[in-house]
Amino acid sequence: MAESLVNKEFVRRVITGPDPWCGSHGSSQGSDVLGAGMIYYALAYSMQACTCVCLGSGGGFVPRMMRQAQRDLGLEGSRTFLVDGGVNTPEDKKRIWGSPCWLDEESALRRDYPDIEIVLGLTEHVFHQRFAGRISIDFLHIDADHHYEGVKQDWDLYRQLVHDEGVITLHDTVNRRPPCGVPQLVEEIASGGEYHVLNFPIRYGTAIVKKRLGQGA
Repeated sequence: MAESLVNKEFVRRVITGPDPWCGSHGSSQGSDVLGAGMIYYALAYSMQACTCVCLGSGGGFVPRMMRQAQRDLGLEGSRTFLVDGGVNTPEDKKRIWGSPCWLDEESALRRDYPDIEIVLGLTEHVFHQRFAGRISIDFLHIDADHHYEGVKQDWDLYRQLVHDEGVITLHDTVNRRPPCGVPQLVEEIASGGEYHVLNFPIRYGTAIVKKRLGQGA
């Protein structure tokens, strides 16, 4: 049997097996196909991203990919943060978007990736109380509040922390089911001209956003 770059047994057991939400990224629970997970892993790996921040995650799929890339690189001093409202999320939004499956201290995410730094709190509060002026982000993933006002606020706040060479991804970029406002935001970012935008229609969609740099930069 030909060798594979991907450890499929590991993917099934540790990455997709415990994650019922990975289907929204083009995978499925217990599958050895990572879908858009390969995008998140490749970005973190190829950029040697020391500081990764994931805003929102139902099953921990994206922060797993970020942290695994850092582990595989043996990147000293690297950190992956998962910021999620968890129990603080308003009930009306929980009814639409659901709740994370990793909140329990004994969850698979916390067991297999204890080095992911979980910050429970609304993204706006965490920005002001913990991150603003304290960190510089290499790779930011936005997947928290999917209402237009919420995702726009996350974009406006957290992009300030991403340095000029950094990268941002957004999820649910082709999910036009109301009240998801992510596609509207992505269209606005693309038309604004400050950022390059590459939108992959993998399942619910993932956009890669990179700041345009001046000539010669």
